[in-house]
Amino acid sequence: MKEILLNEHAQFGLFIEANIKQPEKIAAACALALDKLSHIQARYPEDQIGLSIAFGADFWGSLKHAAEAPELKNFPTYGKGNTHAPATQHDLLLHIQSNHHDSNFTLAMDVLAAFGTAIEVCNETHGFRRHQERGLDGFVDGTENPHGAEKILSIGLNEHGGSYVLMQRYRHDLAKWNTYSIAEQEESVARSKESNEEFSKDIRHPRSHIARTNIKEDGKGLKIVRRSLPYGTASGEHGLAFIAYAGTLHNIEAQLQHMFGDVADGQTDLLLERLTQAVSGAYYYAPSETRLRQL
Repeated sequence: MKEILLNEHAQFGLFIEANIKQPEKIAAACALALDKLSHIQARYPEDQIGLSIAFGADFWGSLKHAAEAPELKNFPTYGKGNTHAPATQHDLLLHIQSNHHDSNFTLAMDVLAAFGTAIEVCNETHGFRRHQERGLDGFVDGTENPHGAEKILSIGLNEHGGSYVLMQRYRHDLAKWNTYSIAEQEESVARSKESNEEFSKDIRHPRSHIARTNIKEDGKGLKIVRRSLPYGTASGEHGLAFIAYAGTLHNIEAQLQHMFGDVADGQTDLLLERLTQAVSGAYYYAPSETRLRQL
């Protein structure tokens, strides 16, 4: 868990969502998966590999430690029409990231072998870091992320050392995006494309991505820890594998509600109109390593 949060610049990510078929086998599988992680960490320390094992509300709610994640729920649909965020909730999320795809792949094979017939894999997405940490839209991604171990952990973890997790895939229409001028693209994000400078509030479009997601309550920003990466193939579907961690689900949900118009002003993020479409969405809870060994 902490390795995922603290490796801010991992070069590769692997995201697996699955449904649980044999709940009685999950505890032993988690312990074995953690042992496999420790083995690869010791063998390839320079790869800085990390693993999160997270559970959906239905399975987590059946466990004796369920009370440590009181906000956890199944992902609801946000928004409506062509700019909605669909719910594709599953029971289990495996998030692996490191500086080397081979290590990710090796650990994924080992972890899936540990879970065996206890789960049914529903989707697997491979993400990759681009030059200058830019997304496929050409903009630097994750600039608003917290930095430094103390700040990252204070935002990403709750009092039990666990984290609420949002997993979504956003499918980009780059042909459509490229019909917009650089100025219109920058208007959509509220940031300069080349220099990555954030636009001041007085010139920000009210539907820009930053305007919709930079939220404050009682003067305090609702921060999350993003570990998202571009995904896909050059000839087929591609976009952003969006994953975020937070010690409270409220911070994550508030950003989604503002992006998809589920707030008083009803406005939606310009990126949903000009660039991308949410094609999946699920909430999970990732307990600490100690808790995983106590399931």
